[in-house]
Amino acid sequence: MATGHIVVAGAGGNTGSHLLPHLARMPGVARITLVDPDVYESANLAVQNIEGADVGERKVAAQAARLRRIRPDLDVTAIQERIENVPRGLLRCDLFVSCLDSKAGRQDLNQLAWRMGTRWIDCGVLGSQNLVRVNAYAPSQESPCLECSWGPGEYAVLEQEYVCGAESGAFPSMASSALGALAASLTAIETAKILRGDADASVVSRQVVLDAEHHVVQVTAERRNPNCRFDHGVWAVEPWISPPEATTLAQAVSALGSVRVEGHRFVSGLVCPGCGRGENGLRLNRPLARCAACNRRMASSGFGARECLDSTLAGEYRGLTLAQVGLRAGDIVSSGQRHRLLLEAA
Repeated sequence: MATGHIVVAGAGGNTGSHLLPHLARMPGVARITLVDPDVYESANLAVQNIEGADVGERKVAAQAARLRRIRPDLDVTAIQERIENVPRGLLRCDLFVSCLDSKAGRQDLNQLAWRMGTRWIDCGVLGSQNLVRVNAYAPSQESPCLECSWGPGEYAVLEQEYVCGAESGAFPSMASSALGALAASLTAIETAKILRGDADASVVSRQVVLDAEHHVVQVTAERRNPNCRFDHGVWAVEPWISPPEATTLAQAVSALGSVRVEGHRFVSGLVCPGCGRGENGLRLNRPLARCAACNRRMASSGFGARECLDSTLAGEYRGLTLAQVGLRAGDIVSSGQRHRLLLEAA
C-alpha cells in the first residue's frame, strides 16, 4: 500500500512543473503537498510544463488539478505561500524536494528538514551553462547540510526582507523547458531511490552535476563542516493542543516560559510601503498583514523586534491570542530545548 508523503517546494516552477507528474506515477507515493506562492503568467508557457489554460491560475491549484487527473486516488494538498511562511508542523512528511531558485528559501528548507529529521533533495539548473544539479541530505549531527558548503559570500547574498515591502526575489535560472525536464527526471530517479530505502545508491551526502553542454557528469562527496553556522539540531517535537484562537500570550508564556517561532521575529510596528499607513500592535513578521487602505503587504518598521516573548511582555499584549499575533495551528513554538506543535482541539 502506498504511504509515502512528499512535500515539493517551488512546485510550479521550471523544474517542479516537470517533476510532479513523475512523482504522481511513482509507486509508494500516497500524498503530495505543493508549496508555491506564485501565479502562472504567459511567459511561463515557454519554459514550464503547463498549458495555455493555466495562465492566470495559482500554480499550486493548476498543478494539483493536473495530479488528480493523472491519479484520482492521490492525496494532494496545495499551499500558496513561500516555504518560509508555512507553519512547520503542516509540512511533516517522508521527503522534502526543493525546486527553489531562492537561496533564502533553500536555507529555510534545509533548516526545516533538519529540525524535523526528514531527508530532502535539492535540485537546480543554470541555463546559461546548460547545467543540472542534484544534492540529497539525511539529517544528523554528523552529516553535511546545505550550509556546510557555504562561506561568507553565500551568506552575504541571502535575500532580505526590505522595509519598503518589496518581495525578496530569486535569481532567474534562464533555463529552457528541456533543461528543467532533465533536472526533474534526475530528481525523480533519486527520489525513488530514497523512498525505497536505497540510500547507498542515492546522492545522499553527495552532489551530482550534469553538464548537458559537454556531456560530462561530476559526482562530489560532501562532508560535515565543523564550523557550519547551522547547529544541525534535530528536534523532538511534542504535540500541544492549544488552539491559537483561544490561547492568550499570557497563557502561553505561563505554560512554556517563553514563546519563539524559529525563523521569525515578533514586531510591534508595521508600515505600508505603498501609502505609508502605519499600524502598532504586536505580531509575528510572517507576511500576512495587508494594509486596510490599499491592500499592499505591510512590512516591519524595523523597531521593536523581538526574537521571543517571555515574562517581560508588556501588559497591553498579554490578553492577545496567539492567532491575533500571527501564529497558526501547525506552528512549532520553542522554549529553550522544548518544542511544541500547536494543534487545534479535537
